[in-house]
Amino acid sequence: MDFTRYSVEDFVLDESFQEFVADPNSEAGRFWHSWLQEHPQQQITAQKAYALVQALGPAQPNLAPAGLKHQELLRLRKRLQAPVARPLLRTQRRTRTVWVSTLVLALLVLIGWWRWPVADNDALNRFTTAKGQRRTITLPDGSVVTLNANSTLTTSGHWTASSPREVWLSGEAYFQVAHRTTKPVSDIQGAPANVKFVVHAGELAISVVGTQFDVKNRAGATKVVLRSGKVIVDRQAGLTRENLAMEPGDLVETSAARPSLTRRHVQPDMYSAWTQDLLSFQDTPVREIVQLLRSSYNLQVEVSDPAILNQKITGDVPANSLDVLLPALAKALDIQVTRTGNTVRFHPVVR
Repeated sequence: MDFTRYSVEDFVLDESFQEFVADPNSEAGRFWHSWLQEHPQQQITAQKAYALVQALGPAQPNLAPAGLKHQELLRLRKRLQAPVARPLLRTQRRTRTVWVSTLVLALLVLIGWWRWPVADNDALNRFTTAKGQRRTITLPDGSVVTLNANSTLTTSGHWTASSPREVWLSGEAYFQVAHRTTKPVSDIQGAPANVKFVVHAGELAISVVGTQFDVKNRAGATKVVLRSGKVIVDRQAGLTRENLAMEPGDLVETSAARPSLTRRHVQPDMYSAWTQDLLSFQDTPVREIVQLLRSSYNLQVEVSDPAILNQKITGDVPANSLDVLLPALAKALDIQVTRTGNTVRFHPVVR
């Protein structure tokens, strides 16, 4: 068999490839893993097929609450039972095309509860904020979420002590997650669903048992900043799976331009101070402040003298208005800061 000519459809229908998706450690799994390494030109096609098979098979992770999943599977079953027009040419190829069309339809239905919870309105709770608005939400388990402007938090409408603790975020939020166990949990991912707390943001699943952290999911990029405790960040995209264990002070991010998870150490207070309308600095280099202005305020920052990046600042600066923040930074650093639209420039003071 010439696998180099395989299309997405061919991979999906190949039983050994299906076995590879279900069990990567099986004989078929080892074969396909080795073959794909030797034929990188087919990896993109295989990734698309992998996502299709995984979404419809038992290997698909249950990211949605059980109640939501059950409702969507009922809808899926009704759609699949609908009569399908018979093709005029009953060749094997035509039959396989109809089968794959049905599979794609099923995938579109399942994507609703895989990527984002889709169900009847009474099965979900949605909390939203408008531009310039901030909102504090106390969840049924006692966890507190501070929602930043232009953000949406979605949760199951039926949240009990035994149900999974899962939420979906679009925008930015600061989480203070309550513990559901008095015993230390060494394996967060393996913890019972009602013990761990999972935030779904973009391609990331952020798992904790009880801690404080900030999540920002905007414009195809997702950032997680951990203030205290431990967090497991998991990214699954086709054949690619990554996970990182975060420590306090870690910032982990991914974006459409750079999908792989990257980690750097930051001052968490800088990324959560928006909840208090302040930016708190403690010997913070300007290079970190520049990163913050870019990520949190969507500014283009230009620094004419590289020496400025090594300057440090200590103190609290008002963060609710750039008209206040930028002059405060200029005064604290003894530099000139100018702004034109979304472009900010840092210059040495000419004496």
